Amino acid sequence: MFFNRQSQCHNFPMKTHYTFRSSHIRLLLFALVILPLLINPVVTLSFDDVYLYPKLWWLYGVILPAAVLVMRVHVTQRLIPAFWWLLALAGWLILGGLAVHHSLFTWYGASDRGDGVFMHIVYIIVALAGLTWAQDRGALAVSLCCAQAFAIGTSLLALTNILQQWGLLGVPGEGAFQGVTATLYGGTLGNRGYMGGALALLLPLIVWALPRCSSQQQRWLGTAIGLITWAWLGSWTRGAWLAGGLSLMWLLVWDPLSRQKIVFKPLIFGALLFSLTAIFGPTEGRNLSFLGHDQTQALTNSSGRGFLWKSAIDGIAQKPLMGWGPPGLWRFMATQPSDILLAGDPTGTGMTDIKVIKRLSQSAEQAPSFLIERPDGKKEIIHLAINKVHNEFLDYALTFGIPAGIIFTILLFSGIKQTMFQVTGLSAALMAYSVYLFTWPEIIRFAPIAWLLLGIALTSISKSR
Repeated sequence: MFFNRQSQCHNFPMKTHYTFRSSHIRLLLFALVILPLLINPVVTLSFDDVYLYPKLWWLYGVILPAAVLVMRVHVTQRLIPAFWWLLALAGWLILGGLAVHHSLFTWYGASDRGDGVFMHIVYIIVALAGLTWAQDRGALAVSLCCAQAFAIGTSLLALTNILQQWGLLGVPGEGAFQGVTATLYGGTLGNRGYMGGALALLLPLIVWALPRCSSQQQRWLGTAIGLITWAWLGSWTRGAWLAGGLSLMWLLVWDPLSRQKIVFKPLIFGALLFSLTAIFGPTEGRNLSFLGHDQTQALTNSSGRGFLWKSAIDGIAQKPLMGWGPPGLWRFMATQPSDILLAGDPTGTGMTDIKVIKRLSQSAEQAPSFLIERPDGKKEIIHLAINKVHNEFLDYALTFGIPAGIIFTILLFSGIKQTMFQVTGLSAALMAYSVYLFTWPEIIRFAPIAWLLLGIALTSISKSR
């Protein structure tokens, strides 16, 4: 188990038993492993009660204190440039909240996301915890310990998706109508896109760790990789497929150990299990269509990303320095004409069959809403509920300003570059996350895990050599 004090892994320049000696480290890893699995399985009118609020309490009540304790215990006297980049991002977000965006939404975020300035500060603190821990113990050994810990949690997460593939688990909270709508194959993360993103992030890190462990550990890590591969493919999400596929290719190109047969076997086995499920598994309730007949599950459905990206670019051009503040997309949309918004409506309303449009009174912190009348006299209320750009690089710039977007991009790609040869598993994981964020938003459901890995990747690699 990953909480043992001594690891049996070989091919490492140093023993890794020191990495788990601290109870603070064990608490932080345990908290991050549990995060994606947390739900509140109740009958409710809001999906937020099921998927969002339990994770919010866990993030602020457990992960944040644990990260602060790790920073305190694993303090280092040498501050590397990445430390100042992380502080610069935190300072910019706080400055915007204090000087420009005077609203509680700026600090707490939209009610269905919870990703305001406070949450981004939590991300940065988790990254700083990873940075100081890796500086103290060595990025290579720390990365292996993380891979072992997350292999257990990610396997359990994958099982929730696999059970849904076989119709043995329904959609928790099905019937609720508020919050980020849950979809089939989303498991305890709710949305299948989020599920695929989490698995794509962690799969290459665990694959990288496999050939570096003892034969006993390789057996259970191989099982974990098979399950994760099965569920990653079973998320039925193009963005997650692309992110995971490119990260595995990145890993195979830059890490010779990952080109061994022992790595390919569990990957192929997981892909085979997914193929058998897709062919012979239950089709009732699968609700997927390659031709786009079902707009909530279709692989061909873009969810209006083109319109969202264009809106983000237009909004950035108007407020390039400090952005619009959370929720940035809604704030920008509040300034746009009704016909333009409905013409680009990601839900597919369009302007082809509307006789009268009446914009309902609302604040800039709520979803744009309209009362429309069809030519036959039928009336409908339309809500443009999507409040994230579905491209996190654009969303950072739209919400917090271009400087914040630039710093976020620098941090990610510095982590990828710095670990490309010495700790390729980290590099591949961050590559997967970067690709995923081109078409999906950053969400609290698993973002802290990515920020921990980012902090480890940004640390000095001198001890890893």
